[in-house]
Amino acid sequence: MALHTETEIYKATYELCKLVTEYVANMERKYKADFGAELRKRCMALVMRTYEANTTEEKPPILRRMRQEVEAVNLALRLAVDLRQISVKQYSRAIALTGSIGKQATGWQKHSESALAAGLSRQSDQRAMESGRAAGPQAHRQAQQGYRRQGPQ
Repeated sequence: MALHTETEIYKATYELCKLVTEYVANMERKYKADFGAELRKRCMALVMRTYEANTTEEKPPILRRMRQEVEAVNLALRLAVDLRQISVKQYSRAIALTGSIGKQATGWQKHSESALAAGLSRQSDQRAMESGRAAGPQAHRQAQQGYRRQGPQ
């Protein structure tokens, strides 16, 4: 497993966090304290979700939350443009990053869900192999006959 700081999604979330911090520093005072602070907080949460998802076995729920937070950041950035707190050019730079983060999180989530499903099916296959059912009816009969020959103990 790669370090979370070496992944592309971490680099994008960190870059977004830096960019938003710069944008908030230039906002008007009346927006900076609450709106700007919330936007920075959400971006920092994206960085932390990357760390959490990379260090846990249960990735899909964390990645779902991460995708929701990306949408919240998109909405906040759109509002910042509408309120003329950031320029359209600044908005486009930030949205390019959130788009990349969203796509990577979606791909990671799908991969994690399929790996989790494959892991569960592998576990049931393992149990079936132990009972002789997975190898087919003949192997199952042989396993049962072996048990009958040994008799109850």
